Amino acid sequence: MVRELVILSSKDIYLYLLIEDEEVVEVRIDKKNKLNVIGSIFKGRVKRLLPHMNAAFIDIGDSKEAFLPLKNSPENCQKIKIGDTLLLQLKRVSLQSKGAKLSCKITLPGKYLVLMPTTNHISVSSKLPEDIREDLKSRVENLLRDYNEEKIGFIIRTKTINALDEDIIQDFLALKQQWNSILDRYKREKAPSLLYEEQLKAYNFLRDYAGDIKRIYTNDKTLSKKLEDYIRLNFDKYDIEVIYVSERKEDLFKKYNVEKVINKILNPYVWLKTGGYLIIEETEALVAIDVNSGSLKKYKSLEETALYTNLEAVKEIVKQIRLRDLGGIIVVDFIDMYKEEHKEKIIELLEKEIKKDKQTIKIKSFTSLGLLELTRKKTDKSLIKQLSESCGVCRGTGYIKGKGIVLFEIENKLKGLKPFYKVKIYVNKNLYDYVKSLLKEKFKDENIEVVIDTKIKNNEYRIERF
Repeated sequence: MVRELVILSSKDIYLYLLIEDEEVVEVRIDKKNKLNVIGSIFKGRVKRLLPHMNAAFIDIGDSKEAFLPLKNSPENCQKIKIGDTLLLQLKRVSLQSKGAKLSCKITLPGKYLVLMPTTNHISVSSKLPEDIREDLKSRVENLLRDYNEEKIGFIIRTKTINALDEDIIQDFLALKQQWNSILDRYKREKAPSLLYEEQLKAYNFLRDYAGDIKRIYTNDKTLSKKLEDYIRLNFDKYDIEVIYVSERKEDLFKKYNVEKVINKILNPYVWLKTGGYLIIEETEALVAIDVNSGSLKKYKSLEETALYTNLEAVKEIVKQIRLRDLGGIIVVDFIDMYKEEHKEKIIELLEKEIKKDKQTIKIKSFTSLGLLELTRKKTDKSLIKQLSESCGVCRGTGYIKGKGIVLFEIENKLKGLKPFYKVKIYVNKNLYDYVKSLLKEKFKDENIEVVIDTKIKNNEYRIERF
């Protein structure tokens, strides 16, 4: 399998496309200069205590106080009072009505290990077969004994199996150094303050797919240099090529049909090759996926038609979960099947397909109503929530493209249009000031006019080139 990473940069965001055999399988977003990033570490101050919930609200310097559950927390978080300062890590960003969530348990991911400096617990990734976990744990514990006098806890990642001893040691020492640097900043800085900002998602992709990603394409020259330095320091043994592609040479936005990919993600309907379709709907509580037969060819019996539709749907469901970064409780309403062996076939295929996802997906059994429940770890907003905003016309029951992704599209389209004599951008009045600000910062010397068109809907636009 050929894997490539494409990173498109704009004024406010990085947009990542993970490509497998020429197909976009994951889309992720990094917002530039954003405080609310999963994994970031803060020196926070306790603002309110909630004894009935065994929790507290913490000021981390954001506009909204963050939530800290205290159950099963390390000892330093058990007996706290208002005004105390704490070393905390962001585990979940704000999700509509739910505020950001913090933890006193710190984790620092490396190539082979995930450091857990607030515990002394050592464990092995659950993705590895049980029969090799104990041997791997003993090997790594013995290897790091002389370097871990503090008895710092860590998780052993799957890639450690094939790692050289010196590489594991180097990874552990680098993580320890990173932790000590955070502790030094904690002693110096006043609360609230950001002590450690989680790295670019590009680095996460490299950690998760080390050795599998062969090429990285980006339209950001500065970012390409950062990536080259990071790879040289951390992945020098892998042959990973970073390629800077200027807009004059090739339009990455157009080449990878980014606008089409985004529109597909925002569309709740997903058509299957044989005529069936899925409807994917997100709520605060869960994600509902409905499987429909549509115009699918009818087989000998309704039971057989249901089976073949559901089997095709399984592959697409796992693809969409990964592509849209869906998390939490996911309930799938398959077409009714009455034979237990057919339900078992669905479970078997699901177990095979979910191995393609780096996030762990757990499969529950079918309910009496024929529903199948899945769970996938939810830390960030789903992609659709990051790409969209509530639609004012339908009073928040639907979604339209968010201003951030619309500005991303406009910026990349303008770059792809160069050279040009003149360009006109037609927008609704709600987008006018945002586009003017973008042009002032990124295209101040270009002949670009922004025109308000009352016929254009919110967050939509039209570009004309002269």
